[in-house]
Amino acid sequence: MSEEHEHWADKKEVIKTNKPLKFLLLLLKLSPGFMVRLLIYPVTFFYFVFVKSARDAAVQYQRQLREFTGRKIPPHISSYRQMLSFSLCIVEKMEGWLGKIKFDRIQYQNDDIEDILNQLRAGKGSLLITSHLGNMELLRSLADYNEQLVGREVPVYVVMDMKVNNNFTDTLKTVNPKFSFNVINSTEIGPDTMVTLMDAVEAGALVVIAGDRTSANEREKTIKLNFLGKEAAFPYGVFLMPFLMKVPVYFMFGLRSKLSVFNPKHNVYIEKCHINFDCTRSERENHIILCCGEYISKLEKFCILYPYQWYNFFDFWE
Repeated sequence: MSEEHEHWADKKEVIKTNKPLKFLLLLLKLSPGFMVRLLIYPVTFFYFVFVKSARDAAVQYQRQLREFTGRKIPPHISSYRQMLSFSLCIVEKMEGWLGKIKFDRIQYQNDDIEDILNQLRAGKGSLLITSHLGNMELLRSLADYNEQLVGREVPVYVVMDMKVNNNFTDTLKTVNPKFSFNVINSTEIGPDTMVTLMDAVEAGALVVIAGDRTSANEREKTIKLNFLGKEAAFPYGVFLMPFLMKVPVYFMFGLRSKLSVFNPKHNVYIEKCHINFDCTRSERENHIILCCGEYISKLEKFCILYPYQWYNFFDFWE
């Protein structure tokens, strides 16, 4: 398989050890966050120079976005800016796991936040479909936010590929368990796991999964739809889950609104999916595609608003 058509799950981690991540974690524990963010600039430049595949993927995405928007967005093609944004995102993820991201850095929108809070107040959970646009870890703030407004701790189950994210997840295990999630390996999803997740949601938990990467195990089981004006593959299983679980579904995006070394700001968007999941079996396939299409439209909207925060560093359109 050529590198140009290599599946995202086959790409080797650039950092083959978690020692740099552990060092970063130690710095964040002992130093002010702005000092660590300052160090990110030269570190990113190093990877910008030596990791050509990431540079190429960033340029490909930005050119596709620019063509989709009539050459308006992004205003400049800059792979370094996208890689810098990703590096800062790693720091922010660490800060989130350490509980260092305060509410004054996060702005919720006048969207469907009250809807999901009412769902949680009723003791019921939901399915959150996120993406690799922005920072998924900001949903931790949602869990804490809910605890204050709902009056209870909100369990969070994250479905992710443990093998591909091995270094990062191993590092996060060293963090105070109070801030940890229940991580479910996406490669082990089966009937038993689905029952566990359904029971968790019924008991008031949030289940979180990204909708913008195809399955590492079932690579042919995809939904092919246009994204930014060109056909791309999306994971079938993610958009099947709402129909199996029969629970409310929300699309969530956590995005940096202010790039500041000293006081970065973030916007969290939560928008409810309006597809009817309680449909007949004959209607289900069409509704799965509609659900994926609604997700893609949201993804496109936020790509336009935050063009440098796309962190899929591979050939997304194959």
